[in-house]
Amino acid sequence: MMHGLCATIVAALLLATPRTSVVAADSNGAPAAKEVIQRFTEGIALLDKLYWSPALGIWLDRPGDDLRAHYEGRRNPPWWPSANAVEVLIDFMNATGSTAYDSRIATLYELQKNRTARTARVVAELKRRKQWSEADEQTFQRRRQEAAGRKPDPHAYYTNFQNEYLDDSGWWAVTWLKMYERTRDSKYLATAKTIHAHMAKNWRPDKGGGVLWCEDADKQRPNAITNNLFLILSARLYRQTKEQAYLDWAEKTLAWIREKALYDGTGVVDQPDHRGDYWSYNQGSFIGGLTALYQATGKPEYLDEAVNVADTVLKNSGMARPDGVIVEKLGTSGDASLFKGIFARYLAQLRDALNAAKLHPDMVQQIDHHLRTSTASLLQHSIGANGLFTAEWHEDAKDRSTNFNTQASALAALVATLRK
Repeated sequence: MMHGLCATIVAALLLATPRTSVVAADSNGAPAAKEVIQRFTEGIALLDKLYWSPALGIWLDRPGDDLRAHYEGRRNPPWWPSANAVEVLIDFMNATGSTAYDSRIATLYELQKNRTARTARVVAELKRRKQWSEADEQTFQRRRQEAAGRKPDPHAYYTNFQNEYLDDSGWWAVTWLKMYERTRDSKYLATAKTIHAHMAKNWRPDKGGGVLWCEDADKQRPNAITNNLFLILSARLYRQTKEQAYLDWAEKTLAWIREKALYDGTGVVDQPDHRGDYWSYNQGSFIGGLTALYQATGKPEYLDEAVNVADTVLKNSGMARPDGVIVEKLGTSGDASLFKGIFARYLAQLRDALNAAKLHPDMVQQIDHHLRTSTASLLQHSIGANGLFTAEWHEDAKDRSTNFNTQASALAALVATLRK
């Protein structure tokens, strides 16, 4: 978390009336980098003020730090959105040279990868708050004794960021691999590898191939987001380790996506045999997978394919308004309110890869137009009464709801405008 003068300045800004009309712009009318950085810093501080639990070392899914409700299972972290929020922090630091969030990310990692450590911390805090009874203590000690007789299972759900939803696990794996790339701390690489193995064992030809969305008996089907994440993870693990097995998995996953025609020539559908259900995060993560394969192998055909997909998605799928602002055309309720920020993240990754390779300058310009137009619009029109960014980013938007996801999504879009 922020300390000292920086925290004092941000706190003062948060007490001010949210700005909804004045946006510092560059010569092209897009938000200036200084403005983006300031708005991002304010936005993270507000997200923390409303949702962060210091005792848990992670955000909770509703405002306030009700540890008792968390201990009793009535409140939880927004699990996969938290992975995206951590990735947003990493991307911001990578883009700006900051180290402001490194220590808190490291603490979050240690607390969330091991249930035992997390539970002990929660219990200690409940005792300090005098929210702990003798009956609670008896139940807690009985459970500790039962757990002591069992061998720790490194593959247990919510250990090493694994659970029954393979897409949830994939988000965390991609995030921790990015943290490894940033810090070179081997623990993050080990977690990414553990999750990769968890996903790989759920590649099920008997269920239509691909990685399953979920291990629950009634949800055992593959979908786009899970396999796009597995493609990204496999390609990036190969880039970091040069272990052939990871490249084999990446190529196998891409072959399956092509075989199932998840990209139908216009956009990426949600599952095999679906028609036209284009969600923005599926578009972005597939583009991200192709970009990652290019970066892992140096083969320009993957980059060319990513450019083709981005072009059709931005022009033909309904993911953007005529003025360039990104939209979620199928709705923005629930999880979907986070999707646009993920789309923006992967568009930015393609833009940066194209810039580095000095290829497809027209696509670089197209992506920059959409990202900068979207960011300018959300800063101008999409700040709710509580200061959080709203679900939709365009002028006269109907969905003005705000929550953890809408804030994380907008912050991801802000970071995406910052070129590396």
